[in-house]
This record gives sequence, C-alpha cells and structure tokens, in this order.
Amino acid sequence: MSRRQTLRRDVSLAVLSRARTAADHHEDLGCSILGPASRTVRRAHGWLKREVQRLGEAQATAQARRLVQRLEATPAYRRLGTGRTVAGRLELKESVRFPDPRRFPPRVLHVRRGELAFDLDVKAAEWPAIADCCAALAQGLSAGSRRLFSRVPTVRTFLDSLTAARWLEPHDGAAALPAAGFTFVGHNTTLVRDGGASVLVDPYFRPMSAIDLPSYPPMHARDLGHVDAVCITHSHGDHFHLGSLLTLPRDTRIFVPPVERESLFSTDCVARLEQLGFSRVEAPGWHTSQRVGPLTVHALPFYGEQPTAGRGVYAGLFNEGSTWLVRGPTASAAFFADSGDDVRGSMRDVCALARRGGPVDVLFCGVRGFRLKPIFFGFTTLDAYLVNVPRSALTTTQQLMASPREALELAARLGARTLVPCADGGAPWYWREGMGPKYPGYPGEPVDGASWHEENPDADPYPERVEAARRPDDARVVVLRPGEALDAGGRRPVSGFAWPFEALS
Repeated sequence: MSRRQTLRRDVSLAVLSRARTAADHHEDLGCSILGPASRTVRRAHGWLKREVQRLGEAQATAQARRLVQRLEATPAYRRLGTGRTVAGRLELKESVRFPDPRRFPPRVLHVRRGELAFDLDVKAAEWPAIADCCAALAQGLSAGSRRLFSRVPTVRTFLDSLTAARWLEPHDGAAALPAAGFTFVGHNTTLVRDGGASVLVDPYFRPMSAIDLPSYPPMHARDLGHVDAVCITHSHGDHFHLGSLLTLPRDTRIFVPPVERESLFSTDCVARLEQLGFSRVEAPGWHTSQRVGPLTVHALPFYGEQPTAGRGVYAGLFNEGSTWLVRGPTASAAFFADSGDDVRGSMRDVCALARRGGPVDVLFCGVRGFRLKPIFFGFTTLDAYLVNVPRSALTTTQQLMASPREALELAARLGARTLVPCADGGAPWYWREGMGPKYPGYPGEPVDGASWHEENPDADPYPERVEAARRPDDARVVVLRPGEALDAGGRRPVSGFAWPFEALS
C-alpha cells in the first residue's frame, strides 16, 4: 500500500443513533425533521398519510380539519399529548417538542455503497479517532497513518472492513480550484476562496452511482484541499450532515446557528459536533462577525422555512438557522438557502443589514418557493412540521421559501451583480434522494420514499426558470452546475465538468 488511499466516490457515511431497522438507517442524527428526535411524531402521522392517500387531494383538503381531529384521537397521537388543546390542536408534551438529546447519542457509523452497507458500533470515547480517520481518508491515508489509526480497535475494524469490501481507491490529490472565487459543489455546498483562506458552506457530499457518467463525478472533501472554516445554515440533513462533516479535520472552525435548546425542529449542532470530537465549534449570534484570515464571516438572521408564515401553535418552536455573508479582499457572497419570510421577520430586511458594508458580489439563494398546504406536509421531508400548524391554517397554502422573483429582489437589495440559484439538488447524486427535478436524459430513478422528480413550479422549478422571472435591471442569473465555479467578482464562470444532460431553454 505505497499510495495514499481514500474512499471511493460511491461510498457515503452517516452518523446514526441506532441501526436496528431499515428506517433507522434513514435517521441521520444531525437532521432535526428526519432524525430520531422526530420519530414518534412521524410514526403517529402514519394514519393521516394513509387517509390522505385514500381520499385524494380534493377530498383531503375539504376534510382537513376533521382528519386532523381524528388523527389526534388515535392512540399513537394521544400518547404524545397533554390532553389540553392550543390553537385548536392537541397540545404536545414538552418532552415531544423538546426531546432530551441524551436519549439519542451517536452510536453507529453507517457506511454504504449502493445496496451494500455495514454498520460500525462506536463508543462515545471512540468518535474522535473515527473522525480523525475519516478526515485522513479524505486527505489521502498513508500506510504509516493507517498503522497508527489501527491501534484503536474500532478504527482498525473500520479500515479492515473498507479494505475487504474494496471500498478504498488511490487518492489523486485535491482538484485545481480557483484561488479566488466560488466553487459550487452542489445543492447548497459552496467553497469560497479568497486571500489565501477558504470557507465552506453546508458541506453535503453525496455518493455517485454505477449509472452515473464517469466523466461527471460528484465533488467530495478530497477534492477541496484545506478548508479553514465551515458555515452551517440550519439543521436539516441536506445542510447539516454529520457524515459529510466527518471528512473534515476535527480542528476545523465550524460556525453553526445558535440553538438554545434542541427541539423537534432544530438540532443543537454544537452539542452533536462535540460528541464526535470536533474541537472548534462556535454558534455566533446574529449580527456578529468572525475573522477567518483575510475573510470576514457575518452571521445574519434566518427567516423562512417554518410551518407557516404566521404564528404557529407553539410560540418558541422554530427551525433555527443563520444566513451568512462572507467578505474577502476581492470577493463577497451571501448565502440565503431555504429562507424567505416568517412571523419573526423578512430576508428583505436582512439585505439592508448585509449591505451596510457595501454591495455584495454574489447571492447564492434558493428559488423553490415551496408552496404547499400543510395538510400535505406528510408527503415531504417536512412531515413533523404539521404539529406546529394551527387548525385554521391546515389548508391555507404556505410559501416557505423565496420564489424566483423574490430571489431576484433580494439580489437587488444586496446590490449583487450575480444571482446563483441553489439549494435544490443540481445533479443525479441529489435527484436520487428527492432533491430537485431531474433533467431530461438521466436514466435513474429516485430512492424509495423520495419525492417526485418531475418539475413542480411551486416546489422544485428548474433553476433556468429564474431567467424567465428576470427583468432588464435585475442581477445576472448564473446557473452553476456542480463542479463549476465563478471568479472572485462573480462575473465569469469557470468550467469544471461538461454538463452531460439536456439543457433547458
């Protein structure tokens, strides 16, 4: 083993609390809405989902209030409640809304390649060694380092299992990336480099598949080189993914949203990362700034992606997050993934705050809109959100995020020259998991349980649709494909891989 080794690109990692059933393997510990803390709520909602499917959209809408009343009378849901009502809904016990995180510690490293997988039981004291090994694999594991890591029996089992399964391959070194600019990894994962420093937003590295074109692979931590800091927008699994974060060194600075108390909607990112051994996790408050070498990272409010645009059943239950503004010597960018408006505020006002330091070059912003009646939340990843919807709002269409037109307006308020639509897939590695519409020419199908893959203008528009909403004086719209980059001013795309799917006009 003379060459350094790394994980194959079709291998993925996940951190789990338990791995007894197939469902457990989809409960990434970092994900608030699909993680173990929301398990009892999602199970209790099973009756409602079956009824909605049986009735169809029109009848389910007409009978929404009665359906939810019947749901709350089921034994599974009654066990979650206090017996009292609030906003027309059965009040959930505080222990359901704010589950004790100590009940769900990290216990399992799940390693998968396609339909094959193995689970590694990891004790609390062993996670730092596992994390160090995963980061070393991303950088290229040498024979000498392997011998050192193998002194820890659990790590030795991990490496021996990877070797026996032939899930390791030679490490070819980091990719040649722009020294100053923005490299788009995919979904919402973006690397900002400027002045010799780098910041990575929402690392979410997904595996390729046997049906993917070898000439168009996903980027992983192995390709990015040294990362000085990470910014996390919120604790949904496609933005706060512990399996992806394990491939970064434990002493990497990681900025996460401030979460006073872990809840059904928000993971305590600091606590979860520290359980894995990360040593430099910070939760800066909104309106504060951090220096990363010559870069300044500003923590800004995160509004949007709540169960309703108005008041919920529970005043203190929110999807907590932060949006981010990164300014460097030659480049600046704002990252507004999954945001919009809610009862606490509007991203329009956030733009005014961000612009006090001058115009922003590029806005990376979601454009999904995600317009949906809450009675149908159970057919999305937002199943648990239904608990915070007042009875009066069950059939009122909610817009959880910025639409294409609104993203362009946010760019204008920032003074941004360029808008990059993001946070909705962007390549097969995401389409298979139900994120974003797949493009014509892709032969694969989504994984079991994923959402539709056809375009839904209210929830999953193609990013090209933003151009149709653009007015002459709006920011330029640049659709970046995973692996592509923008130069420091956000003016000139730098090609990475050739986009292999049909283009949309």
